[in-house]
Amino acid sequence: MNFDPIVSQPLAVGMALLAASMWGSWFISLKHLGNYPLDGFYMTLFTTSLVFVWTVGFIFDGVAIFCNIRDLWLLNKLKIIIVFLGGIAYVIGINISLRVMRLIGLTLSQPLQASIGLIIGNIITVGIGGRPEDLTMGRIVLSVSFLLAAVFLVFFAERTKTASQREKNIDTGLSQERNVMRKAISLIVLAALFSPGYTLALSYGLKTITQPVGLAVLPFMCVLCCGAFIGALLTSGIGLTRRKEWHLVWQAPFRIHKFGIFSGLFHYGGNIIHTFATGVLSSAVSWPLGLTSGVWTQIWGIKYGEFKGAPKKAYLFQACSFVCYILGAFIIAFR
Repeated sequence: MNFDPIVSQPLAVGMALLAASMWGSWFISLKHLGNYPLDGFYMTLFTTSLVFVWTVGFIFDGVAIFCNIRDLWLLNKLKIIIVFLGGIAYVIGINISLRVMRLIGLTLSQPLQASIGLIIGNIITVGIGGRPEDLTMGRIVLSVSFLLAAVFLVFFAERTKTASQREKNIDTGLSQERNVMRKAISLIVLAALFSPGYTLALSYGLKTITQPVGLAVLPFMCVLCCGAFIGALLTSGIGLTRRKEWHLVWQAPFRIHKFGIFSGLFHYGGNIIHTFATGVLSSAVSWPLGLTSGVWTQIWGIKYGEFKGAPKKAYLFQACSFVCYILGAFIIAFR
């Protein structure tokens, strides 16, 4: 029997928001890596994730993990394949996104990536995952509108902040050159081709109230994280091999590896919590709630000095964006 705790709708909403806070927080590890290769960090992150998810899976499900995977394989093997490939795809997308964050920072990369992910993600979750009967399309559109407004307000805050920093000649350690921005935008578009892999896997392969045929939560996470680990090998693993940098990973002290470990636990800890919430809410509801991770990314970006020297107007835009995130989440969650 697969682990399937009884979760009320309000608790599921709280779980989805908790997962979002974890997703929006692990990126701060990038601020502490120094010259350590991003690919080394990535391999530690997804090795930790693989061990963590399978450990949790065996503790709560035992051999029922394999039974559930086998039963769905016999019934609809495409769902298993999509979850596995979705894990590979979204990890490639995150890899590209992390490179964008290193180029232009957390506060600017988040709205640029969120604007694309928000639209594509909601099309997938509603179109493939389905929506609960009591959730009208009007409510979804209104919620998405507030979330989009939040993204645009963040963008305005970033523009206002950047203009002020240039005028005051303030160095935040991030490049503001046009060619770097063009490269970042190109990478964001490329990441958008892969990042929806997680949303597709969640909407199509997980058993929820709107998707009765699918994997239970922990077997789903085990298949997903196996794909994610393969995705990490195909990106960072090959990169480390090509540049002959694996020795930097083996020789790195724990004070460096701890950031990859922390990120892996927060990333897949958030995934597990969010997936349990999705089983109760449906991906059409849990996905928009997960997008409130943008609030936390912005807060951490401010804490780490990316808004140094910004005028009050920039902070006002940020505050308004937080309000819009909250309203978007409230509208879709409570009905």
